[in-house]
Amino acid sequence: MIKLNYSNSLIELGKRFNFEKDEKTKFPFFKLDRTKKLMNLLGNPQNDNSFTIHVAGTNGKGTVSSIIDSIISKDYKTGLLTSPHLKNYTERIKINGNEISQKQFASTYEYISNKIYNFEKEEGIEFTFFEIITAMAFVIFNNEAVDVKILETGLGGTFDSTNIVNSDISVITPISEDHKKILGGNLKSIAQNKAGIIKKNSKVIISKQKKICKEVLINTAKSKKSDLIEVKYKTYDNLKIVKNRMVTKLSVDKIDYNINYKSIGSYHLDNIATAIKTVKEFNSGISVKTITRGINKNVWPCRGDLKLINKKLILIDGAHNKDGFKNLKKTLTTLLSNKNYIFIYGTNINHDINTFINFISEVPSKVILTKSSHPKSLPVKEIENKLTKFDVKFIKSVSTGNALKIAMNSCQKNDLIIVAGSLFVSSEISSLLNL
Repeated sequence: MIKLNYSNSLIELGKRFNFEKDEKTKFPFFKLDRTKKLMNLLGNPQNDNSFTIHVAGTNGKGTVSSIIDSIISKDYKTGLLTSPHLKNYTERIKINGNEISQKQFASTYEYISNKIYNFEKEEGIEFTFFEIITAMAFVIFNNEAVDVKILETGLGGTFDSTNIVNSDISVITPISEDHKKILGGNLKSIAQNKAGIIKKNSKVIISKQKKICKEVLINTAKSKKSDLIEVKYKTYDNLKIVKNRMVTKLSVDKIDYNINYKSIGSYHLDNIATAIKTVKEFNSGISVKTITRGINKNVWPCRGDLKLINKKLILIDGAHNKDGFKNLKKTLTTLLSNKNYIFIYGTNINHDINTFINFISEVPSKVILTKSSHPKSLPVKEIENKLTKFDVKFIKSVSTGNALKIAMNSCQKNDLIIVAGSLFVSSEISSLLNL
């Protein structure tokens, strides 16, 4: 029998193949039969009696999942699975909005390890990091007897480890070009992969989509005889920032909601509307008060955090792809247009630097290059080589801490420090600021 504490469980878990840290695309990553074997060994905990909401998409899927959980957890016991974590592994699995304890994390991993040890050894199969994390979530949700489980896909949809559930509601947030090497070289193939979470005779909630993506989702839902519901909402010309929160009124299905949201960015209105529509399809009787309260108390870090630190204004965002930077640009031009921008930028090896170059050409900024401690973080030298070709001026830093120091020291009264390019860079900066 394997006996593990939290630290040892992380060490053992870290030995498994982890796509988030190592993009070995040749590894047989996308195989649901491996996940099915794992769940069979555990007694198929995913097949419980809980209501299941499954969320996929390119941008906003974590935010939508978190908001849904924040609303529903007032009246129902919920289990939430998201990825990646920013600081602690326990962030990935929550019960009623609260992270599981380190003790529960370790004991669940220990339980699974003992269940699969002989099988892995005899069959020569090694379950992956994400497969194990997904299994841990299902075991915990089953043990906790949750009423509703909310699952964010890790990558794609069709072959994602979470896609072994027979979901009641599938939610697809905006789809854009990301992870093209894995999910396909064009929007249509990426959309087809995301659409893989749609189940027969279920409900499908879709956010505003590009034309080709919408067509794929409609056709998939039709083939599965599932009801497709497109999110439509109305905004008012009163979007503003009050005490570093986004304040406005939002109308979904002719019902108004007073939004006072922690994260800044008009694109969050799409996420909020999608969450509202999903909640109402789950239970139409949930009140406006409950929905509004759930939205406004929701915290989803590093997705538009605006903070005043030592009289320095800082925006921490997770923008890293084309649509992410498009949304960031809109936020700056509509809500924070009267500022001079100091941009702390670092990215990952799988992200397209050209999206940042295009952004900088349209939103002039003082640029500070950095890298996170994450294994997939792109070295500053490689970013430098790319930016030099496009005549982008920048300052190099040796770490996120150094980048923050440079930015804070140079920040003047009318300046705005922006952190984006990688969630891991944003997370490290956030930690340094004790946010």
